[in-house]
Amino acid sequence: MLENIPLFSISVKNNYMWYFATPHTNVEVKINELDHNKLDRNEQLAKLLEEAGLEIFLPYRDADQSLSGKDLLEKELEVIRRSEGIIVALSNTRGVYLEAGYAKALDKRMIGLIVEETRELSDWGKAFFEYIAKDPQDLINYLA
Repeated sequence: MLENIPLFSISVKNNYMWYFATPHTNVEVKINELDHNKLDRNEQLAKLLEEAGLEIFLPYRDADQSLSGKDLLEKELEVIRRSEGIIVALSNTRGVYLEAGYAKALDKRMIGLIVEETRELSDWGKAFFEYIAKDPQDLINYLA
C-alpha cells in the first residue's frame, strides 16, 4: 500500500534523521485552525537544529500536505519507523503525543523539548523520554 504513495523528498541516511513532532494548530478553538505563530516557531527551531548538523523531518514543512489524511498519516508513520528517534515539542496539542506514542512503541529514542506552552510534567510523563531539553541549545548540546 505504501509503495503507491510517493516518498517525501527527504533522504534518510543510516537512520540518523530525527522526526520533529511539533504543534501547529490553535487549541483555543474547536475547529482545526493553523496557528501561524507555532508554525513560524517550529520552522525556526528546525533551522537551528539543522544548522547544528542534525537532519530534521518537520512534518508540516516536509510532508506533502495535499495527501489525504490517511495517506499523510501512513507516510509520517513510515518516516518515524525510518528515523533515529523523535524530538517532541512538549505542547498542549494531542497530535504530538500520538506521534510520540507510536515512536515509543517502536523503541525509538525519545527526546522532549520544552516550549512556551509546556505545562508541568508528571514523573510518569518525564519517564517517557530519554531526555527533556530545557531549550534548543540544551537539545543541541545533548544530541550533537
